[in-house]
Amino acid sequence: MMMVSLMQRLTPRLIQPTTFAEISGNKSERTKQFSEILRHAHIPYQKVTDMHLWQLCHLAMVVPIADAYYESDDPEKVGKEWKIMRKTAEKLKRNFNFLRKQKGKLSPWKMKIFCFLPLSFLTIMLAVTFGSSFGDKFMYQHAMKAPDEMRELHKQFYAYMKKMKKCGCKAKKVQ
Repeated sequence: MMMVSLMQRLTPRLIQPTTFAEISGNKSERTKQFSEILRHAHIPYQKVTDMHLWQLCHLAMVVPIADAYYESDDPEKVGKEWKIMRKTAEKLKRNFNFLRKQKGKLSPWKMKIFCFLPLSFLTIMLAVTFGSSFGDKFMYQHAMKAPDEMRELHKQFYAYMKKMKKCGCKAKKVQ
C-alpha cells in the first residue's frame, strides 16, 4: 500500500529520476549502497558526476515554471495564457544557453533541447505541458504548495547568474 502511494508521487524516469552524487563527483561505497537501496525499491535513479551543474540546470527549469504560475491571475489555467507561456519559453532558453556557455555542457544532457528548439515550438510545448495532468501533478501542485521556497530559489538563482555574468567567471564545479 505504501509503495503504491510512493510510486504515484515519483516523477517519471524519463523526466527526472532521483539524482545524486558525491560532492567530489567520485564514486564511493556510499553511492553504491544508495544505488542498491533505490534499485531494490524500484525507484528510478541516476548518479551524476557534477551535482552542482545538475542543481543549476534543475533551477534553470523549475524557477521559470513556478514564475509562470505566480504571474497568472488563474494559475490552474496558465497554459492557456500565451504571453506567459512565451515569456517562460524565453526564460528557459536564456537560462540554459547561459549555463551551457558558462559550463560547456548541461546536466542532464537532454536539457540541450531548450537551447536548440525554436521559441515558438517551446511555447507550444509548455502550453501543452502546463495543461496536462503531468503539469498539474508535478509542476502546479509543487509551485502552489511552496511559493516562499520557489521565490527564494528565484532570487538566489538569478543573483547567481547575474554575479557570474558580471565577473565573466565560468561556473566552477564545487570541490
